[in-house]
Amino acid sequence: MDKKDEKIIAKILSGHDAECMYDTRKETPGTCPICNNRLEDVINMSYKIRKKRWDMYDTYDCFCIVTEKFKRFCEENNYPDLTFIQITASPGYYYFTAEGVFKMDDERCKVKFMNKRECCGSYDEIICSGSFYKSPDFILQTDDFILRSNHIFGSFERKDPFIIVGLKTMRKMQDYGIKGIYFHNVYE
Repeated sequence: MDKKDEKIIAKILSGHDAECMYDTRKETPGTCPICNNRLEDVINMSYKIRKKRWDMYDTYDCFCIVTEKFKRFCEENNYPDLTFIQITASPGYYYFTAEGVFKMDDERCKVKFMNKRECCGSYDEIICSGSFYKSPDFILQTDDFILRSNHIFGSFERKDPFIIVGLKTMRKMQDYGIKGIYFHNVYE
């Protein structure tokens, strides 16, 4: 089937690049002490956003940061299960993630799980090398949602989930004036 014939059902969000939250020469907190794979997100409260023009940023070490405007949009639309942690040194900016899960089709997305570690049970890398597809057994109840992928993609300490939104949510974000977000197709 040609891509133009496939149905787009959602979008993956990405923001503008931002400096690393942690100095990469030092060990990132929340990582396995043996293999350095990220196990949890630990926020650097003294992190400072340098370029303050956009409403969403992805740091080079894979932390998603959003503005007060983005947070307000989510609250006004009553999206459930979202986490916002204010970054002390950058007032008006928040670490952001979604807790609800969007299940992706590992086979069609060509997800590769590389080198599972005995020390912590994580993989050194989880990479999506194809287009993005919803798992056939995952049922969407609405076209207005903010969820995260069922895997945390990336390498070692630089891993994060994809943030996935419904097509209605994307249009609402655009109408609200959320700036600096890129949208990538997710197919049926």
